[in-house]
Amino acid sequence: MSIQPDPDRDVIVEHLKGTAPGDERWVIFLGASKRGELPDAARALVFARLLADLQQRRVWMRHEGAAELQAIDHGALRGCSCC
Repeated sequence: MSIQPDPDRDVIVEHLKGTAPGDERWVIFLGASKRGELPDAARALVFARLLADLQQRRVWMRHEGAAELQAIDHGALRGCSCC
């Protein structure tokens, strides 16, 4: 049985791309509540992991245009294959 996200309680990082090249932002949610927005993946993932530790929840990432949430390995230094 695989672990499934709980969008009402887990920490979710939304990767959003703007219209200009390099215009990206990373929005961090705890459930439906926005908790922060940062300009790069490294800072966003550190913040998300700290928030998840405090809440004893998992971290998930969704890239713009993707339907599925991707689990983030809490012990890894990087978030996913792209960042």
